[in-house]
Amino acid sequence: MPVDYHPLMPRRNPEDIDLGAIKTDLEVLIERVTRFRKEQALKPLYTMVGSAAIVIAWIELFWQHCL
Repeated sequence: MPVDYHPLMPRRNPEDIDLGAIKTDLEVLIERVTRFRKEQALKPLYTMVGSAAIVIAWIELFWQHCL
């Protein structure tokens, strides 16, 4: 390593690290990721149902007005 090397973040004293706060932050992040996954799970189904509804509506309009 070069003599003038300075790390981006200085090392922290292990006694100063609050493990309880880190655990709480991780629990909140895990909860948010879980909720996000549940919300995203049905998006493809909504897309398929919406697309099918548009196609069916178009066919019905075509059938009634053009034939």
